[in-house]
Amino acid sequence: MRVTGRLIRNVALAVTSTILTIGLAAQALPAVGRHGAVSAPVLAGPSAQAANGQGSGGDNGNGNGPKPVEPSGPLSSDAGMTAAMTDLETKANDHFWWGLMLEIDYKDTSKTPGEVVGVGAFGDSGLWSGTYLAAESFRYATARDYLSRPKNLKPKLTKDEIAFWQAQKAEAKTRIDKMVAQNHVRIHIAREWQTEFSPSIDPAQLPGGISFGGGVIKGEPGMLMRSCAPDDDPSGLHMSSNKRVFGPWQWTNDAGVPANLQMPETTYVCETAPSRDTYAGTTFGMLTAFDLVSADDPAMRAMIASDVQILANFLVKNGWTYPRPHGNVSLPPFGHDFDNFVSPLFPQVPLARLNMIQAARHVAEETATAIDKLKWEAVWAEELATQGPILAGSMQVDAADLSGYYPFNLHHLTFFNTIRLESDPAVREIFRQALSVLDNTTGDDLNAHFEAITYALTGEDYRRDAAVQHVRDWLDYRARIDLGGPTTNSTRCGVDLTCIPNDQTDLVFDVAGQPVTVSKPGTATKMRATTPLPIAQRPPTDFLWQRVPQELDGYEGFTHRAPGIDFLLPYWMIRYYTEVKTPDQAPLPVWIGPASK
Repeated sequence: MRVTGRLIRNVALAVTSTILTIGLAAQALPAVGRHGAVSAPVLAGPSAQAANGQGSGGDNGNGNGPKPVEPSGPLSSDAGMTAAMTDLETKANDHFWWGLMLEIDYKDTSKTPGEVVGVGAFGDSGLWSGTYLAAESFRYATARDYLSRPKNLKPKLTKDEIAFWQAQKAEAKTRIDKMVAQNHVRIHIAREWQTEFSPSIDPAQLPGGISFGGGVIKGEPGMLMRSCAPDDDPSGLHMSSNKRVFGPWQWTNDAGVPANLQMPETTYVCETAPSRDTYAGTTFGMLTAFDLVSADDPAMRAMIASDVQILANFLVKNGWTYPRPHGNVSLPPFGHDFDNFVSPLFPQVPLARLNMIQAARHVAEETATAIDKLKWEAVWAEELATQGPILAGSMQVDAADLSGYYPFNLHHLTFFNTIRLESDPAVREIFRQALSVLDNTTGDDLNAHFEAITYALTGEDYRRDAAVQHVRDWLDYRARIDLGGPTTNSTRCGVDLTCIPNDQTDLVFDVAGQPVTVSKPGTATKMRATTPLPIAQRPPTDFLWQRVPQELDGYEGFTHRAPGIDFLLPYWMIRYYTEVKTPDQAPLPVWIGPASK
C-alpha cells in the first residue's frame, strides 16, 4: 500500500511543527490510551518501589534494613510458556553458527536435532543475531537477578529453581560471548579488504558491468559486514557465493582478547552491503549487552564500547554513506546501490543517525577519554539540531507506506535505545513524540514485539497485557507453520475476510473523537485483509513482527525452520521488565496526525 512519497513528505513536513505544538500542549491533559482509558499517575520503577517501602534500599521501619518483596510477573509462573522458551532455546543449538542465528534446513521432515543439512539467510543475520543478542542479554540479566536476591527473600528459591536459573545464565552468557565476538569480526575484518585500481567493462552487462576495480577506497575498521563465516565449511553449511560476498580474508584476534571473546583464527568470507537493518539489529544487541551484561565482564565492556564508537566514527567520517573498496558501479535503475562502490546509507534517515550517535555517546560516557566524550557531545548537538526537527515528520512519511512494514521494526529497535538512554527530558520528549507518530499506525497491529518495546518505554499496563497475550498466540502460529506447507487466506476474501487491493491507502484522522477515513483506491491484483489477521492465522516468515499483519498468503518448507527469535525476544523482555525492573509510567504524548491502515 503506497501513497505518493513526495506528496506525503511535503504534507507531513509542512504540518509537523504545528502538530508537535498541539501534541506537546496536549500532554498537560490526562493521557488517554489507545483503548480510551485515562491513564492515572502510577508509581513504578525503583524510585516508586522505594516510596512504597519495596525498594532495595532504606529502612523498613524496624531498624533491620529493607524487607525484600518477591517480584512477580505475568510469565513468572506460566509453566507452558517456560516450557516453550526452554524448547526454543534448546532448538537454537541447531540455528547458532559462528555467533550468528541462521535459518536452517533439516535432512528430512522429522527435523531431528543435529541433522542440519543447510544454513541460510546470511543477509539478514546481522539484524536477527542482534535481536537475539538482546534477548539473551535480557535472559542473562533476569537469571542474575533471581540468583543474587537476598537469602531472606520470601519465598526462597528451591534447589530446582536455582539450578534452572543457573542454567539460563550460563547458556545465555556463552551465546552472548560468541555474538559479541562475531560482531567484532564484522566490524573489523574490512581492514583486510585491500584492492588495486584495475578498470574493466563487461559489455554483456551494460549499462551495468562497469568497475574501476578498487584501489581508491581502502578497507578499514568500521566497515560493518552483514555477516561473516569461515570459508572452509562443508557444502550447504557455509555462506554461499553471490555478488555481495567478498573474501576470503584472514582473521587474527587482537592481542589481549580473552578466549571467550575470540573467533577462530581462519579465513572468512563476508556478506557486505549492510543496510539500516544491519545497523539497527547490531546496535540494539550491543547496547543491551553493554548495559545488562558487560558489567560482569570488563573485557566485553571495553570491546563493545570501542566497537560502537568505531562504527559511528566510520559513518560520520563518510557523511552517513557507506563506501566500498571493490570499485563496482551499480546505479538505479540499472542496478542496486548496495552493489555500488558507495551507498547513501543514512543521509535521509534521521532516527538511524540519532541512534548511532546516541549509542556512541552512551558507551563513551564510561570508557572514553575526555576529548572523545566532548567529540560525541558535539556531534550529538549537531545531529539533534538538524535531525530532531524533522524526526516526527519522517515517521509520518514512513507510516504512510504499509507495503514496506519492515522499517517499523527498525524504528522500534532504534527508538528503544534512543529514548531510554536520553537524560534530557526535553530531548527525550522529542523522541517520544516521534514514536507516538509511529505508534498511531502500529499500536493496534497485534504485535508482541512492538508492544514489549513500548511497554518498556511507557510502563503502560495495557501494552504489557497485549504483549503477553500475543506471545502466547505466537505458539499457535508456530505449531501450525512447523508442519510446513502453504498458508492461503486469500481464498477467504469475500467469505469471512474483508480484503482490499494491496496498494490501497487508508488514512484515518481523529476528528472530534471520531475516526474519519480518507482512501486512495488501489489497483493491485494482490489483496490484503483490511485489519490485522489473528496471529495464529498469519503466513510463515522469519520474524513475524516485521511483516505486514494483513498479509494473506505464504509458504513454509517442510524441512525448513526459522530460529524463533520472534518469541524469545518479547518473552525475555517481558520477564525482565515485569520481574526485574518495572518501567516508569510515561504514556506517549498525543499525536493528532493520521494513522495509516
